[in-house]
Order: sequence, then C-alpha cells, then structure tokens
Amino acid sequence: MIIALTGTPGTGKTTVCDVIRDHSRYKKQYCIIDINKIVLGEKLYTGKDEARDTYEADMDELKERVDLEIHKFPSSIDIILEGHLSHLLPVEAIIVLRAHPLAIRKRLGKRMNYSLAKVRENANAEALDVILVESVELNKNVFEINTTDKNLLSVVKSVISIIDGIKHGKIPEEFFPGKINWIEMVEMD
Repeated sequence: MIIALTGTPGTGKTTVCDVIRDHSRYKKQYCIIDINKIVLGEKLYTGKDEARDTYEADMDELKERVDLEIHKFPSSIDIILEGHLSHLLPVEAIIVLRAHPLAIRKRLGKRMNYSLAKVRENANAEALDVILVESVELNKNVFEINTTDKNLLSVVKSVISIIDGIKHGKIPEEFFPGKINWIEMVEMD
C-alpha cells in the first residue's frame, strides 16, 4: 500500500516518520520516502519563488522519480510518502497531520530558515485547510489527525492504526476529515 503522510510544515510529519523508520517493530513493515529530500537533493524543481522562499517542484519529474523508488521495494512493504507535497502524488490513501495555527507558529518560529512571513503563510494555510481540501479533491481515502496536543507516540499509533484499518477493511471513522475547524484563526493583512 502507498500512503501519503502530508500536512502543513510544523504538523509533525518528519518526527512521526523518524519514529516509524527507527522503531524495531515498524521499520520492517514500512518504508519512508522523504519527498522534500528528493525534490531538493535531486533538484527536481522548476525554480524558486524568492518572495516566499520556496521551490516550485517539478511534479512530473517527481512522480517519475518516486515511482522508480517505490518499485525498489517488495509489494509486502507499505510505503509512506512523507512531505507536504505527497498528497499530490498517486497514492491509495492520504493521512493529513493537522495542528492548531498557533502551534504551527510556535513550531515554525523555532526554525532558523523560516521568516516571519513564511511562518504566517503556513499558519494561515493550516487555518484555511489548504492541504486537507487538496487531499479530499484528489483521493477518496483521506484521514486527518490533530497533532496539537497529542504526544508523539499517540500520533504514530494513530497513523499505524489508519493504515492497518484500511488494509483490513475497517475504515477508521474517528479520523475522517471535517472535524477540525480553525478558520477563525486566519490573519488578514
């Protein structure tokens, strides 16, 4: 199974995948493919938006490259595509990690490479459900996890339970999208 683990920067994608990658129980069952690492490391972008300090990924090249990577693994391995663009790739299910916009501001504010404008843009994107809306438009199997007040192990267990539930035909309804609403947190200019 191929799963996208996506979400606004600062929601916990990389931290969750680090646990899955390093955990003795999970590392044999799951392969993590870091989408951002591929885009930046292999220069799979068409340019850089200097004003927003972001690269514009070449999605056609990225799809081809990820497809090559996926085919390196046996079909018995579940593949998690990690990154805020992963939901734009062909996957069987999408898990969107969410966090309150104030938590996003706090988490991203600690990153040296994030300007105040970039922190604000990401917090607003979270408040507007940008990645969730894109995900729901692209895939019928979309789930969301609010990571704001959950401990890391709880989030990891939630991700694993969603994947296991899908594989065994037990759709985890508690993670259906639509329960999180932070629209009032959007900051107007």
